[in-house]
Amino acid sequence: MYSQYRHIRFDRRGRILTVTMDNPPLNTVSRALHDELSTVFADVARDDEADVVVLTGAGGAFSAGVDLPKLLEATDDKAMRTALLSRAPHIVHSLLGLHKPVIARVNGHAMGLGATLALLCDVVIAADTARIADSHVAVGLAAGDGGALIWPHLIGFARARHYLLTGDPISAGEAEAIGLIYKAVPAERLDETVDAYADRLANGAAMAIQATKQSINMELCRQAIASAEAQIGLEGYTMASDDHREAIIAFIEKRKPVFTGR
Repeated sequence: MYSQYRHIRFDRRGRILTVTMDNPPLNTVSRALHDELSTVFADVARDDEADVVVLTGAGGAFSAGVDLPKLLEATDDKAMRTALLSRAPHIVHSLLGLHKPVIARVNGHAMGLGATLALLCDVVIAADTARIADSHVAVGLAAGDGGALIWPHLIGFARARHYLLTGDPISAGEAEAIGLIYKAVPAERLDETVDAYADRLANGAAMAIQATKQSINMELCRQAIASAEAQIGLEGYTMASDDHREAIIAFIEKRKPVFTGR
């Protein structure tokens, strides 16, 4: 049922399904991967052979977020920008609304949309070498892809405001200490820790676990339905800004951006 996916891999171990973003070298979210992420969790919901899901990235990164050079095309192309933004809420809705528990195996840096994907999961286990950041403002964008929704829920508004308004990265160990993620472990122990947790859930009472997840996420789902489109709209508003264009060009030219507030 997953034969149409080109940038996401699927592996099974019993009733555990591992969903791996695979866009080397850093699993940046290209337009193609973005499209696949907008449908994959709905497909996983219909997968009768899976009770537990592990979301991760191939290689040494979870996901470095949106592919910035490619995003410049969307900045210049209104039709492409509209298509990209119209799919974004589906990622948030389908991941939060998936009734099966999802474990984020954060094997490396999770930035921008990559951070959002990890934090929308039910349990986040990260290698202690990983860093997490909602880096939207650093590239002249509003944090509209779900970050503004999930960060305050996890760590409160005071801390969330700091990380969202500055784009500052946080180490996995710090993220665990403030409650942003469940656990940080030595990188060499990541697989055994994730496998053990997935096994525990897979060997538990599936109906009760899934119903409990749905109960926990009800309020988040309601808020996402109410606000996701508006938040994405604000991101789209900033996507057409001079500052966003400057951030991408500076990234390509390997220099610090000079923002003008326009």
